[in-house]
Amino acid sequence: MDFAEDYLIIKDKQLILKLRSLGAGVEEAEETKITYLEAAYFADRGVLPVEKEKLLEHAKDELPREKYHVIKYLRDRGYIVRPSLDGTGYLRVHRKGYRPGEDKTYYLLQVVPKDWRCSTEELLPSLEAAGRLRKELAIAIVDLEQEKPRFIKFGRMTFE
Repeated sequence: MDFAEDYLIIKDKQLILKLRSLGAGVEEAEETKITYLEAAYFADRGVLPVEKEKLLEHAKDELPREKYHVIKYLRDRGYIVRPSLDGTGYLRVHRKGYRPGEDKTYYLLQVVPKDWRCSTEELLPSLEAAGRLRKELAIAIVDLEQEKPRFIKFGRMTFE
């Protein structure tokens, strides 16, 4: 395993197959890249032989612990949750019960801290991003002292 700027690079074939079956990683020619947030979850589950805390420290994210909390909560309940591929801070959530690659992303999930406050004008860019991608927007409000994040789903309507 190699630590890159944004990803953990895995070259072990058996580990690559295991991660792919679990819906993780981005496959390259002879290796797989996995984000540090995803890797932290699999390290905590014993799939990756690295410390979870070390991986969270490498994560270049504004809210790595909060996002890890959401990833863990949803993955433990059978959802595939992955950081967005476009470099934004969103998480992509797939519907429960589908194997990786069988279904498209269903929700665009924005993770926010427990003291989050937002005006309509501040929420519009997230709604527009979800609309452009044809996804539903959900907000996960995370209090690290609570086991369960609170989720709010937003939608857009047009009367055309």
